Amino acid sequence: MSEQNPYFPHLFSPIKVGSKTIKNRIEAAPALFAFEHYIEADAFGYYPPMPKRAYYMLEAKARGGAGSVVLGELSPNHTYCKRFPFEPDIDFTSREDEIFNITKQTAEMIKSYGALPIGELLSTGEIKTYIGDGINPKGPSEKDLDDGITHVDAFTEKEIREHIQEHITACQWFKDAGWEGIMIHCGHGWLPAQFLSPMYNKRTDSYGGSFENRARFTVELLQAIRKAMGPDFLIEIRVSSDEHLPGRLNLDDAVKYCQLCEPYIDLIHVSCGHYLSSSRSWEFTTTYAPHGANIDNAAVIKQNVSVPVAVVGGINSPEMAEQAIASGKVDMVSMGRQFFADPEFPNKAMEGRADEIRRCLRCGRCYPGPSGEHETEKWTVKFPPLDSCTINPYDVWPASHHKILPELMPQPNASRKVLIVGGGCGGMQAAITASDRGHQVILCEKSHTLGGLLNFTDHTDHKIDIRNFKDLLIREVSKRPIEIRLDCEVRAELIQTIQPEAVILATGSDDLILPIEGIDQAFTAMDVYKNDFEHLGKSTIVLGGGLVGCEAAADYIAHGIHTTIIEMQECLMPETTGLYRTAVHDFIDKNGGKYEVNATVTKVGKDFVTAVQNGQEITLHADSVVNAMGRKANDTSDLKKAISVPFWEIGDCVKARQIGDAIREGWTAAMEIL
Repeated sequence: MSEQNPYFPHLFSPIKVGSKTIKNRIEAAPALFAFEHYIEADAFGYYPPMPKRAYYMLEAKARGGAGSVVLGELSPNHTYCKRFPFEPDIDFTSREDEIFNITKQTAEMIKSYGALPIGELLSTGEIKTYIGDGINPKGPSEKDLDDGITHVDAFTEKEIREHIQEHITACQWFKDAGWEGIMIHCGHGWLPAQFLSPMYNKRTDSYGGSFENRARFTVELLQAIRKAMGPDFLIEIRVSSDEHLPGRLNLDDAVKYCQLCEPYIDLIHVSCGHYLSSSRSWEFTTTYAPHGANIDNAAVIKQNVSVPVAVVGGINSPEMAEQAIASGKVDMVSMGRQFFADPEFPNKAMEGRADEIRRCLRCGRCYPGPSGEHETEKWTVKFPPLDSCTINPYDVWPASHHKILPELMPQPNASRKVLIVGGGCGGMQAAITASDRGHQVILCEKSHTLGGLLNFTDHTDHKIDIRNFKDLLIREVSKRPIEIRLDCEVRAELIQTIQPEAVILATGSDDLILPIEGIDQAFTAMDVYKNDFEHLGKSTIVLGGGLVGCEAAADYIAHGIHTTIIEMQECLMPETTGLYRTAVHDFIDKNGGKYEVNATVTKVGKDFVTAVQNGQEITLHADSVVNAMGRKANDTSDLKKAISVPFWEIGDCVKARQIGDAIREGWTAAMEIL
């Protein structure tokens, strides 16, 4: 018997799932597009190209200590079920082509780290993306979609049987490639959930009408897979415990559904939500939704079935994962975005280094989600681009910013004396990376504490994940042989005294003060946080409806302050798209926030604002006014004149942007010091 882990004994105990034993209770959830990128040619100048990068991403999860690793989203049918134009047409009958060989190598790699490799099959149903291929999607019932373009064909009973066989063929392909099981995606509004939902399923045959009939497609699918694959092939289903949308599937439905599926499966993976409303349904949680959003629903399902139950959704701490398992609510935890933020999560937790885990911010940068969910966002693109993780500069997933993978970058020629000016998140990341590369680092911060702009998170629970990250950076800097100089404003004379061999400027940004009459009578957004909102009174007006202004307004509203936002453009947060924008906007809408758009501020007083809106002058009154119109980069021109060695500018002192830009640039600058 293995020795009990002293830190998280339940999380790191093995579990029997079907005929398989998984070494711990942590599943690396399926990641978007993982397989598609396997065989994509390198079209963006990356080295190594996409196939190897996707392999490295999965390897990072397995090497990081996950008990099982699930390969994301593969369609069993590549005509009416094809989700994106770049998705490959896989010949599931071949055992000799390149795709099969890569898949087999991947399974062997995952197993080499003691993890269980599991594939995932996803049928889109009527949510198949319109890609101009002339092929209609198939769903439970015939209909025209609201886009005015797409017609949905209804599955015939013959096509249902054929589609079930396509799943079996794909399962056998996975098994022959060395994969130990399959996850069938039955949630998030995909085809099995469409058959189950009376919102989609209007059939009058044996696959429609009663609950049992609507569940028949899934039950027959799982029954057929089990019969074909035998008892030693692990079958996992992913379900939405609640779609969290009016008139949609709920927890009672999920319990009955799982009970019908139970005889043919080994593991139930509990999620929630619907793909077409990823923010409002909590398919992806943000900072405006609770951590562990599905744990309680998963516990209800577990009480009503006898197979193990895993849960996914906003779990970014080993403490929460341990408690969920120790309390008997679930048997396993599954993590998606957390493995982007820190694929070493399991190993760090197991080794007592939980304080070193970079905990997912749930910011949506890696996967912004489909835009247009909020009514004011209909004018934006449908799919915002994927991006690197905000807090993991080493991120190697295929949408990473790295043109060259971190492990392939050159090592320093010597240990250099490196001066870093500014102790915000970018400066701290630069200091950590430079120190780890063997350089002698001096980190100067003009205030009395590290943290920079992120210190505002000490005053808002909406930003607890960012606060945790800021505190982690401070801890990581303190653990290293980095000389920290606080209350130290760097000037030309100090640079000459230190005589660094490289300099990184991370001096940040300051409040943008526009030339508006009376603007000096407004508080700045950062000053409000520093004073714990005490000067705002019972009501306030926020100048600026960008992301900064709206997030600040959400905090004021959460403190019971009546808040009105003024924005000169036609909608709030025009620079932002996707599920996070919807989450912020919905919080403001649902909690009494007010806003005026198309309004240009002309005059500010201590308790009023005058603006011109659509050609008419309006005046708003409140107890206070807050200037959240943005930030401007701090001027580094004098410092640059004093530097005669290689130097880099990073973060907000280049242009006021977001945390991920500062972290990425800080890491990159430190890596370039040779």
